[in-house]
Formats: sequence, C-alpha cells, structure tokens
Amino acid sequence: MALPKFYLEPRKPKDAKVQSLKLAINMYYSFYGQRLQYYTGIRIEPKYYKSGTEAKPTDKSDVNKLISDSAPYASVIKTNLKQIALDAQNIANTAKANNIPVTKQYLTTELDKIHKHKPQIEHTKEEDIKHDFISYYEQVIKEKKEGTREISSGKNLGKKFTLNSIKNYTSTLKAVKRYMDYKKIKTLPLQAVNKSFYNDFKKFCFNKEKKEVSTFAGYIKDIKSTMGEIAPDIFKAKDFVKPGYEADTIYLTDEQIDKIANLNLSDGSKSIATKKDGADATVSYSTLDKVRDLALIGFYTGLRFSDFSKLDIQNIDGDYIKVKQKKTGGRVTIPIMNKLRPTLLKYPEGPPALSNQKFNNWIKLVAKLAGLTEEKTIMNTKGNIENKITQPLFMLISSHCCRRSYATNMFNKGVPTMLIMNSTGHKTEVAFLKYIRATNEDKAMLMAAAMKKLGL
Repeated sequence: MALPKFYLEPRKPKDAKVQSLKLAINMYYSFYGQRLQYYTGIRIEPKYYKSGTEAKPTDKSDVNKLISDSAPYASVIKTNLKQIALDAQNIANTAKANNIPVTKQYLTTELDKIHKHKPQIEHTKEEDIKHDFISYYEQVIKEKKEGTREISSGKNLGKKFTLNSIKNYTSTLKAVKRYMDYKKIKTLPLQAVNKSFYNDFKKFCFNKEKKEVSTFAGYIKDIKSTMGEIAPDIFKAKDFVKPGYEADTIYLTDEQIDKIANLNLSDGSKSIATKKDGADATVSYSTLDKVRDLALIGFYTGLRFSDFSKLDIQNIDGDYIKVKQKKTGGRVTIPIMNKLRPTLLKYPEGPPALSNQKFNNWIKLVAKLAGLTEEKTIMNTKGNIENKITQPLFMLISSHCCRRSYATNMFNKGVPTMLIMNSTGHKTEVAFLKYIRATNEDKAMLMAAAMKKLGL
C-alpha cells in the first residue's frame, strides 16, 4: 500500500491578505483499492506548507519536508501528522489480518476514536497556549503510560515508550516540582522555561540537592525534548546545555569474580549482620546464595539488571541467550559461557526474583564474605564538583558493575570491540570505549599482543 499523503484543502487565496488564513491539512490514504480523505484537525497558514515546484514537488508523505520548521508549533504538527498516518496504516493492516472488512467508513470511525477529540493545533500567540510546563509534562507522561503516545521518529517509530523512559520523565518532573517548591513558584509558564530558569535550576540541582552531573544532564535532556515539542517557537534550546560526563565506576577482574563464584554459601542456617531501615538485621546465606547466582548471570552475560533478573527458559536457545533489551528495545544474542551453565541449570525456570535495591544492598555482603575488602578510590561529581571517595571494594559493587565487568574483561582478553558491542547492545564504538574501564596500559598491552601475532 502507498504511504498516507497530506495536502492543504484545495482553496487558492486570490490575494496576499488571505495568505494569513489557515487552511485545513487533509490526509489522503490509498489502501486495498480504496482512497480515504481524512481531515486531520490541523490548520496551517499556506506559507508554512512547502509544496515544492512542478519540476520537483515535495514528497507529500514526508511531513518533515512538507511542513516548514518556521511554522508555529512545527514539531507538534509534524508529530501529530506522523501519528495519524501511522494509526491509519496500523488500523488497516490489523483489520485485514483479522478478516475485518476494511472500508473508508471503518477507517474513518477508528481514526476518529483516536484523533477526533484532540484539540486542534492553531496556536499563533503566546496567550493561546493552554498549558504551562507542568501540565503539559504531566500530560506527556500520562499518554506514555496509557500507550496513546508513541515514538514518532527514528528506528523505533510507532513503538510504545519503555518503562525506563517513563521513569526518567517522572524523575525529571519531580525534580522540577521540588525546585518550584524551593523557589516558591506556583506555576511555570512555557515562556518562563528560559536561560534564567536553566541557571536557577542548575544551581538548585548542584548546590541544594548535590546531584551528580549525569543526573542533571538527564533532567535537561527531558526538558529540552518536551519544550521543543510544545513551544519550539519560543524555546531556545541552545541555552539549555546538557553537560558531558564520564562515570568513574569500578569493574571486577576475572579473579575477583571467581572469588564470588567459589564462595561457599550452602549452609542456610548461617547469616550475616546488616542494616535495614537503620536498624540491625541479618541476611541468611540461602538468600545470599541466590543474590550471588543472580550476580554471576550478570557478570557472564553483560546484561542490565532489568534483563538478567528476568531471564527465563524462552531466552535460552541452544548455546545462546537471546534477549530484547528492556531499556532500549534492541535485541542481543549472547554466547553462553561455560562458567555460566551450572547457574542456569540451577534455575531452569529462571533466576530468583529480586528488586534492584535489595540486590545492590546484598551483593555487597556477598563480596565482603568473598574477601573483596581492599581499598578503592573513585571520583564522583556530586554538586558538579569532583570528589575522591575511598572505600572497601565490596562497598562499591552494584548491579551495573556486572555489565561493566563483562565488557571490560572481554576487551582485555582481546575480543574485538564489534563482537562485544553485539552482546552489550552499544551502538557506537565511541560510547563503548567510554564505558569500559580499560587503562591506557591495558590497551597498550593488547596492541603489543596484536603486533606480535602480526609479526610486527
């Protein structure tokens, strides 16, 4: 089937004065021998609609080229048109697959259920804007949770937002609300999300809440995305600088992982002292045994906690683990290490269920029992200030250490970067090389080994 196309209503203004009138954008969709004309609910001034020339007309299915970037709320218009086109195709294809007669009336009715009651985009003045930042941001989160808002660009076009994306958006919203409470701000108009807001919010995050640079960068990413959608004509993205950062976190060597793997936790009557909500508590060896096994799955696969803690028999295909990553939606195929097989056999129905918080608390106890007590110094950037922290190694271990250890150890063994990235799901070598914990000396030794093999 042809792609849906968009046209202005066939009315040609006779003089320049009428050029300021908004004309309706209609969608024309050819499907299974029929052609639907559907009013999108969007109007635009003709000067912002780029029809091209007779010799080289603009592709009417490509809204990015069809709608001028200078149009008021251009990104919102483009997003909505893309969504209508996507919904039309999905409705027609789904109906056909289920043997439902696909008619123009059926398609119109189903599209109306989704789009008819959405407010028309006709804003041209600031006073016409019905949302402030908080109300619009809350609407975005609500639509993502309900699944009515889908990804509108890139390779994941048309897919639902991941739980991780929604979680990040929610964290940013809470941070902005805390800032507003601190500054005694009752409402945050869209035009107030400007350079002054950025500077004040930055001071609040770093000076008041002592946030990491990575956390603040995540807030700014979400704010820029939201403002670029709702108010691109008044929002100055260049004023919202997303700071760069490189996390300084630890990884465990093969020898250190072996200490954890060889730790005897078979006596379930034993326990180790810890703290729970500030009070003294104990954790049994039988619980720590499950935590250790879960960690080994992470160390030997390089998966994120959200993926390795949810493995089941369906993910295992012969000598490989195949997973659709929860965070990115990307698919990875990971060869099963010999060291991992005993653990997988121990849990044929999948690893024990455990929250990330409990895992991060208890894996430290496992590592302590395994003797990983040497002092380790790392840097963090709390409050946008570099701080040195020296702690016993076991105190620095978390679920993310598993994934970083896998990638770094594979790299140090000389496994080609491209093959490791195929397992970890990294998209670029630049991002991967920032991620691993290999030193310059490690890289030099690998280079020397490669040169020796080549006889250089």
